Amino acid sequence: MRFLHLADLHLDTLFAGRSREVRDRLRAASRDALSRGVDTALREEVDAVLLAGDVFDGERLSFVTERFLVEQLQRLGEASIPVVMVTGNHDPGSGLAGSRRIPWPPGVTVIAGPEPRTVSIHRPDGSLAGTVTGAGHPDARTGEDLSRRLAPPESRSTPAIALLHTHVTGAGGAADHDRYAPSELPFLRSAGFDYWALGHIHARQELERMPAIWYAGNPQGRNPGEAGARGGLLVEVPARGATARVRFVELGSVRWELLVLDGGLEDVTTLDELVARVGQRWQEARKADPGLPDGEWIVRVRLSGPCPLARELRSGENREALADELARALGALEVEVRTGRIRTVLDPAPWLQRQDAAGAALRLVDELARGDGPVLARLGLTPGDLAGGEGEDDPDRGDERARALLRDHDGLRMLLEAFARQGGKT
Repeated sequence: MRFLHLADLHLDTLFAGRSREVRDRLRAASRDALSRGVDTALREEVDAVLLAGDVFDGERLSFVTERFLVEQLQRLGEASIPVVMVTGNHDPGSGLAGSRRIPWPPGVTVIAGPEPRTVSIHRPDGSLAGTVTGAGHPDARTGEDLSRRLAPPESRSTPAIALLHTHVTGAGGAADHDRYAPSELPFLRSAGFDYWALGHIHARQELERMPAIWYAGNPQGRNPGEAGARGGLLVEVPARGATARVRFVELGSVRWELLVLDGGLEDVTTLDELVARVGQRWQEARKADPGLPDGEWIVRVRLSGPCPLARELRSGENREALADELARALGALEVEVRTGRIRTVLDPAPWLQRQDAAGAALRLVDELARGDGPVLARLGLTPGDLAGGEGEDDPDRGDERARALLRDHDGLRMLLEAFARQGGKT
């Protein structure tokens, strides 16, 4: 049995907080992802398309999206490719977005409640390819483990697929998603299915190889936390009990990306040079991962390390100007610049040699951070002082914590910058 596993389209997400242009493009991109998925299903001549919940983001459904969805499903129907869809926490059966007005085309099965249903998947020639068993969220806060309701057909000679929107305990990214319809991996392993097509967690991941248990992830990223290629899974289960062959297919036409420049900015002294340096790093990243030929990008640029422009980059106005310049240079839909760990370029040597209070303070911080001698005794502190008065009484642990604080907060740099802002006065 061959099928396309999709999940978490979240059609008509509002994308609040972004510009009108970006909101419109991201909403269109969610529809584009489904269209590309249908193109893949037709090209690969799959036996079925499985939608593992949260097709809609909520009860709101625009006319544009309604018309688009029906047209895409009709394309599959005309090719005799059935669609099986279960509801999730964003589009539960009790309030499925637009369900009362959507004219579901023939060949589309919507499982909108917790009672399991098994759909037999037939090929155009009438032969049985396999079965899909699923259960849907009846409401937006389902606390029941719906996986416990699912079981493969008792007598079967073809692959049995489970379809569910669920929070699998321990899955990567689970902490970022609400714990609805929670399930346990040991039960999924032993339930008797050949493949679990899961939705809810947006990070694509394999939880088990045999039987295959997969989250497809969402086909279109919705925020900076969902960076990288997004899409669906093209799956083939050759026979009952056989190992599934799973291939990722990129579908998201707008990608969120994080571009990190950690150092290498010590000689950058102008806006043009900074834009060029970021652009060079961007080109290097795209050589390794070019994305879709007609894809667009929303980029978060994170700068850190010493840079002569550090003071200028503390200005919000300057960061916005840099973001605009980078958007044009990178050809990106939008760029955000983060400079929280950028710092000025200062040579500590002359300061460490000063014979005044500033020099003494800097030498002390430098020595303590490097681990020269007992820290607390030299500072006139007790372990309890460092622990916030909680009574910690281990000097060695106290020294270790003090050095960690000095390193983590880069005490020498902070003092240097403070002295430099005061013009060297102490």
